[in-house]
Amino acid sequence: MTVVPTRDRLPQVPHVTVPVPHRAGIAPSPAAGGMSLGEITKIIRKRMWVIILSFLITMAVVSAGTLVWWLFWPLYSAWAYLGVEVPKTVVLGGPQQLIPKDVMDREKMYHAKLVLINPVLREAVKREEVKRTSWFARQDDPVATLAEDLSVSPVAEANIIRLSLTGLNKDDLPEIVNAVAESYVSYSNDLMRTGHNQDSLRLQDEKRRQEADLDETRRQASIAKRDFPNLRSSVSVHEIKLQDLTRRLGELEQRLSEASADLAIIEAQEQAGALANSAAVQRYLDADGTVRALEYRKTELVTMRNRLIDKLGPDHRQIADITANLSVTDAELESKRSEGIAMAIRAIKSGAVANRDNYTKQVEEQRGRYNEALNTLRDLQANLTIIEGLAAKEEALTDNIKKIDAGLLELSLLSKGAERSVWIAARADIPKEIYFPRWEVMLPLGGFLGLVIGVVLAFVLELTDTSIKSPSDVSRRVDLPLLGMVPHAEDTDDEIDDLRLAFRTHPGSLFCEAFRQIHTCLLFSGPAGRRRTILIASASPLDGRTTIAVNLAAVTARAGRRVLVVDTNFRQPMIGQLFPQLASEGLSSALVDQANWRDLVAEVEPNFFVMPAGTLPPNPAELLASDQMKTILVEMAAEYDQVLLDSAPCLVVTDAIGLSSMVDGVVMVVRAGVNTHGIVQRTRDMLARVGAHMLGVVLNGVLATPGGYLRKNYETFYEYRQKEQLPAPAAK
Repeated sequence: MTVVPTRDRLPQVPHVTVPVPHRAGIAPSPAAGGMSLGEITKIIRKRMWVIILSFLITMAVVSAGTLVWWLFWPLYSAWAYLGVEVPKTVVLGGPQQLIPKDVMDREKMYHAKLVLINPVLREAVKREEVKRTSWFARQDDPVATLAEDLSVSPVAEANIIRLSLTGLNKDDLPEIVNAVAESYVSYSNDLMRTGHNQDSLRLQDEKRRQEADLDETRRQASIAKRDFPNLRSSVSVHEIKLQDLTRRLGELEQRLSEASADLAIIEAQEQAGALANSAAVQRYLDADGTVRALEYRKTELVTMRNRLIDKLGPDHRQIADITANLSVTDAELESKRSEGIAMAIRAIKSGAVANRDNYTKQVEEQRGRYNEALNTLRDLQANLTIIEGLAAKEEALTDNIKKIDAGLLELSLLSKGAERSVWIAARADIPKEIYFPRWEVMLPLGGFLGLVIGVVLAFVLELTDTSIKSPSDVSRRVDLPLLGMVPHAEDTDDEIDDLRLAFRTHPGSLFCEAFRQIHTCLLFSGPAGRRRTILIASASPLDGRTTIAVNLAAVTARAGRRVLVVDTNFRQPMIGQLFPQLASEGLSSALVDQANWRDLVAEVEPNFFVMPAGTLPPNPAELLASDQMKTILVEMAAEYDQVLLDSAPCLVVTDAIGLSSMVDGVVMVVRAGVNTHGIVQRTRDMLARVGAHMLGVVLNGVLATPGGYLRKNYETFYEYRQKEQLPAPAAK
């Protein structure tokens, strides 16, 4: 949706107009909130009179109040100063060194807080000079009052504390302040001496405890060193030994892993039947004498049989005997070989198991030696840590004892100078000038307060005013395009009797120029075919619908387009009163088929046609929502370039609501300063629910703020129009 800038200026021509959502029950959301710097500036400029008035009233009240206060109840203030002796740290055999600044500040703050304690104040009010004052006579609880009224503060960059008291009687103030100062000096010096003695006793007790702990630590360290004279060298030797055991254990674990792997391979070959043909088994068989003898005998028998076959033939009896003997030898050889293979497998497997068990035993023995060496090394290291800890503790205790000795020496030196820790550096005198009120403070404060009150009041008035007054209110709160603004009659220099006929009586006025702007915005707001029939609607009566409809129609007609204004307000019709030449019959007669609508139209100016409402019917809402009305609107749109419908107020009656869904677009008229944004939003939502196409808003009766853009624009318009008027021709 096109949104005009939120400034008081004449509207620009929008390029695109997006309708409000048409679904029933869905209302368009308001514009995003937030107040810009320009809007804040505009509110301040608009409500400048409130700010100025608040400033002047506040300044007057503050000035009068300050004068009365200064004349009748002036306040005086008396000051006394306490000097603080910041202690010095004394080091034996060395020069004196000043305590750092942060220590000095803490010392002054310490004394400043102690001044206000009850013992000091009770001692001060007991003094005779205080009891003689009129201030003391008026107090029920002088200690509590003095604690509340007395001001005590350290003075920067100086070893001084300031005591001040403010009151009406300037003669009493010095007596009270000096009494408090004297009371605190006495209290502080007593407290200092007592505190030093207590601190000294505490440090002496602490020194005895530290010395006893140091003796015990030295005794334990001596015993440990006697039991372990060469502890560091023993730790080094055992660390080297542990490294060697670690290396040897690693080697044995590697060999054990290899032996376990060999045994697993042998068992796998045995299960697969491949071990009998292995080289190890074959070597075992080659070493067996019985097998070798049987193999030799078999070889001899085979050789002998082959030789006899060549001599005697294969069928000879000796050949058969040798063959039988050879079979017996083969069977015996095969039996011996099987026995040998089984024995070889058992021997190989037993050897692998024995090898694995041997390495397992060696690893366990080596791991035992490793654990024993590791435990021994840990014990040695633990003892070494104990000895080193005792040495560190001995050193720390020795340092603590030295610090305690230094503290005792410092307390001893400070106790000697405790009488000068706090003293009265300057006594209070009777004040000669009024302390408060001060004109140089009250007047700027009153001016600032007046400005703050004025600005706050201006924003309160602006934020509590919910009426729509400017284009920014339309864009921010209504979320509809602004088609134009019609100025208020008071802002124009033209004397227009009837604003509804301004275009006929004052066509060159600023008022009519605003309608040319609206006509231009409507002309470029969309295709001409989608804005032939336009309903002029508003929320409430007297918003200016008839004024907008008639003047906008006059502008359109003078632009060369045929325009028809139809009075659809069957409640309080106005068109017939503006044009007396119209007939008494009108739209209502056409809707009940008593006349043709074309016969009821009258041309009041070239291209400017008007149809009155006619006789007021008993059922206006039903007639305007009828099919007959739709038919008439279609026929009107076909014969005229523009049809403008003047309607009844939407929130008063529902006549315009039903009619809004039949037209091409709706122009909402908003009376500036009268219609609130809630009323306008409610009207917009009602039209959106029935599917009305919202073209935009015309802001009617806009008042220009003094010094604002609209006021300057109006002045420029009249100056420009006066300059552009041609001089009258000279008489010939």
